[in-house]
Amino acid sequence: MMYWSILLPFLATAAILLFWVLLKSRPQQFELMRITKHPFFTAFTRTERKRTLTTLAIFALVGLLLDWAYHMGYTRIYTSANEYSTLYLVISFLLALAINDVYFYFSHRLMHWRPLFRRVHYIHHQSHAPNPWSAFSFHPIEAVLQIAVIPIVALVLPIHAYVLVGFSAFMLLVSVYGHCGYELRANKPTMFNVFNNSIHHNQHHQYVKYNYGLYLNIWDRLFKTNHPTYTEVTDTFKHKKNGL
Repeated sequence: MMYWSILLPFLATAAILLFWVLLKSRPQQFELMRITKHPFFTAFTRTERKRTLTTLAIFALVGLLLDWAYHMGYTRIYTSANEYSTLYLVISFLLALAINDVYFYFSHRLMHWRPLFRRVHYIHHQSHAPNPWSAFSFHPIEAVLQIAVIPIVALVLPIHAYVLVGFSAFMLLVSVYGHCGYELRANKPTMFNVFNNSIHHNQHHQYVKYNYGLYLNIWDRLFKTNHPTYTEVTDTFKHKKNGL
């Protein structure tokens, strides 16, 4: 049995520490790819750490509710490899990502509704120089909203327990990547521009009213919420990476 009350805060902490160790161990190698004014390991604040620890506790509580729901048979999590085909393991992972992507864009837009922004989401935007510790620096209500997609997926989608773990780890890792303050995929092929990068979310913190998406840039393009300089800045980092 998975213990989500332990797993969710563990995966979030592991994602933070992964970027911390990677970027701090090779500062010169990644210097050209730094987006924020200061390296992330000097940019984070004590307040961000405290809020992150509160968020991790909330993740644990949501995980506890998921443990209870699974025990009571309310979720669609399964553990037998024979219950669905191997192909469905891949399909369910992609479906979970799709649910997450839609959920994040529209819930994020909701958080920018003025009454909610003033009371809840403004706390996250106090991190003007995004860094791994700011990835989960939330108001408690937003912390619940962010992690709720995992129980939602478990309730509506038949999904193997290990696939749900993989999805959860990927989601939390991408969240920290978006806040790390460095563009680590500057040299990606043009065909992959449909996927957002760290610059995308960094601009969201900088300009507030743009770049609401998570994985895919489809929603920001469709609803015209991309920042006007997003593509230009992305190209600039690509040229820097290639020494042009």
